[in-house]
Amino acid sequence: MAVHLRELLAERKQAKDDSRSLLIRTIMAKSGSQTYLSRRTGLSAATVSTIVREFAEKRWVKVTQVRNESHVEIAQTTGAAVGVELGFRHAAVVARRAEHGYEDAKIELRKVGAALGSSRWLPGVTEAIRDAVGELGEEEIAAIGLAVPRVVNPHNGKLMPPALPPWNAGEDPAAMLFDELRTGGKVRIVAPSVVLDNDANLAAFAESVYAFPDAEILIGIKASTGIGAGIVIGGKKFRGAIGVAGEIGHLVVEQGGKFCSCGGRGCLETIIGADALVEQAKTVLAGQKLSTYDELADLVQKAVQGNVACRRVLEEAARTLGSAIGNLCNMLNPNVVVLGGAFGREDAVNFTLAPCREALERSAMRSAVKGDGFKLEPSQVKHAAAHGALMVAFEGTSYVAA
Repeated sequence: MAVHLRELLAERKQAKDDSRSLLIRTIMAKSGSQTYLSRRTGLSAATVSTIVREFAEKRWVKVTQVRNESHVEIAQTTGAAVGVELGFRHAAVVARRAEHGYEDAKIELRKVGAALGSSRWLPGVTEAIRDAVGELGEEEIAAIGLAVPRVVNPHNGKLMPPALPPWNAGEDPAAMLFDELRTGGKVRIVAPSVVLDNDANLAAFAESVYAFPDAEILIGIKASTGIGAGIVIGGKKFRGAIGVAGEIGHLVVEQGGKFCSCGGRGCLETIIGADALVEQAKTVLAGQKLSTYDELADLVQKAVQGNVACRRVLEEAARTLGSAIGNLCNMLNPNVVVLGGAFGREDAVNFTLAPCREALERSAMRSAVKGDGFKLEPSQVKHAAAHGALMVAFEGTSYVAA
């Protein structure tokens, strides 16, 4: 008999022992051996074994033997878990049951983003959620998370002031989406709220779970319209005291440079953010009979087609980014840096990965980025921020600053 996801989440919230709560949501995120679960949660092997037996008796989990290891997965459930990545110009939705692997999630993409305003993104994202959940064969959303490209306070899940584009003062995108989902449609939302977090944080979290589970310290770079870094240490998201950790897009790299939306000048984002790169492309292509570049994806496509000017714009931007990442490596000494966003897409890495690595190695201490202990890799998880949003939804609305 299937367990309803909302009942499982309610039981998790009622658990008096935090170790049980931690373990059940870890299994929801990704099934694995008891050895893996012990490493991922930091719980002792004996504790994991004891709790898994209790969960098996309640029929919350299934335990099978795989190559002399006990493999633990969530039992059959009903009810959907949903993750949403709301970018500036695009949105991605993933939906799955708790027992499914992330690769089995139903995916819906929309060319609507926060920059188009709530009158466009709210109905577009809501439609995508309903389509994904419907394709899954479910009628209820028991957990839902939302990733956005702005600083989110880890204590209350709200956007941090001052309001930066595309948001206005006082807006709460999680509450707005929750209210929209409650109005009509065959899909019901039974989750208590939409859980909000920063997109770079959630993308890095997904990479650490699904692609690089052995990395003690992982930095995920999201380089698109904005530039951000998600930091995962010991399997936990590091957000900082009020959620500002990893905002490398606002590192000052050009004293007296262009004004930035944050109020600063010469921020990294003003030099290599998508809007800046598109303007550079328009400049170097002046006079040529080519289409106007409205999105970074258009610039990348022209580079793929052999346009030398577009290739150079991307390569030089990647070098600038690499220098900033090198400084970050000196501070955090990560095992893995994942290049994501538009820069980490399969069609872009031919122009971005090598120059980024070259500049990174020039700006970082040799001991931090040389040898077998360090990797710079393109993103391995498609729609990583959406998958991260789905996982953070399992954690509920309880935020804890790292």
